[in-house]
Amino acid sequence: MIDSTSIRKSMSQQIHEDFDYSASISTMEIRENFPSIDPECLAESDVLEILLYLFNQKPGFIDRGHELNNRGTAWVNAYLFRLKSATIENGMDGFVVETVGSSMDKMAELRSLELG
Repeated sequence: MIDSTSIRKSMSQQIHEDFDYSASISTMEIRENFPSIDPECLAESDVLEILLYLFNQKPGFIDRGHELNNRGTAWVNAYLFRLKSATIENGMDGFVVETVGSSMDKMAELRSLELG
C-alpha cells in the first residue's frame, strides 16, 4: 500500500528535485533585458516573466505550468517562488530566486496532465 507521504515525495522529486531552481539577476540585467519593467516596482506579471526568463536559461528546464500569484510571487511547476531583493555578484543590487512553498494539488494536476 502506498501512503500519501510516498506519493508526495515521489511527485516532488519528479517536479522539483531533478532541477536546480536557484538563480539571481541584477537590476541592471532586468533593465537591459526587460526595458518595460521597473525593477524598483515589480508588477505581478513582471515577477513571473523574470522567473521564466531565469529558468529558461538553465539546461533541462521544462515549464510544466505557471501562473501569477500576487505582486511578489508566482507559481512555476507547482512551486511558489519569490524574487527576493539582495546584493548579488560584485555588490550589485538585484534579486535571488527563493522557493516559498509548494502545492500538492498543483503537483497532482500537473502529474495528471503528464499522464493524460
